[in-house]
Amino acid sequence: MKKFTLVAAAVMTAIAAQAQYTVNPSTAEVIKGGVSSVDYIILSEAAIADFQKSGAKMNYVGPSPDEGRNLWYWSGLVPGDESNPRVDMEEGGYTSVEVAPTEGWSGAGFAIAEPGVNLSHMDDNTIFHLGYMTPTGNAPASIAIILLDGKKTVNGVETISSPAKFALGEAFNDNGVIFPSVGPKATDDWQGIEITLANLKKIWPTFDLKNKDAWEGNIMSFLGGAVKGQTFAFDAVYFYNRGSEAGIDAVEGEAADFVVTANTINVMGANGIQLYNIAGQLVKATEGTTLGIDNLATGVYVAKAANKTRKIVVK
Repeated sequence: MKKFTLVAAAVMTAIAAQAQYTVNPSTAEVIKGGVSSVDYIILSEAAIADFQKSGAKMNYVGPSPDEGRNLWYWSGLVPGDESNPRVDMEEGGYTSVEVAPTEGWSGAGFAIAEPGVNLSHMDDNTIFHLGYMTPTGNAPASIAIILLDGKKTVNGVETISSPAKFALGEAFNDNGVIFPSVGPKATDDWQGIEITLANLKKIWPTFDLKNKDAWEGNIMSFLGGAVKGQTFAFDAVYFYNRGSEAGIDAVEGEAADFVVTANTINVMGANGIQLYNIAGQLVKATEGTTLGIDNLATGVYVAKAANKTRKIVVK
């Protein structure tokens, strides 16, 4: 009985970890919080226009062969169905793949060659956003994501950016190296995850982004296992920074366990969040790790979880 309890606790921990990074994949939801810059790999024309209207500075870092940027299919993946509506219910244009293994594995990557791209504005507060689904309802149990895997040689000296690694669905086992799961398995509906670079460092401690002024490497690569016929797709793939006019601002309390987005308060390492107004009255609470805040009135609030607090402003 004790063994069963421990296993159940481990499963619940994994589910809680996934929940804190799960978001609505819609661009409209991101814009609500205020965005200063967007580095995008895959994004619809309408979403780009919406970001621009909101005042965000746009930086395309996706495939552009003339500029040394491509999506390379390494092994075991072929282009898949792109007929489903996109994240924001538009037609066509996302990246879809099907597993067709020839060597027992499948993988591909968005590669950036010389002269590289400018990522100098990225910092710990930069947020990675990813929409994903399976066009056929037949997704791998686990999809591995590898972010910002780069290296650059200047005057004979090689500098390496150590990547962040995580999984969607079950934790991914890459020859004994386990990628932690941050989102549920892909379904035939679009889902989304968001995670800051700071939190990527927590879940993958060796993550280290270097050479930001002219970054080269695989900005995002992915592995899909080896079961022929399984499919998955990505849309709304981008990094973004919030500006000083963001709809929800952290004011004080640099509690590393809190992650605040435009629509949620998320907490790591504890269950239960309470949100109070400046009069000390309880406004909302949850026994889980994610608390929705998209319907709050403007004002100052204090979030509490375990012995941590975080003050936020809703504009």
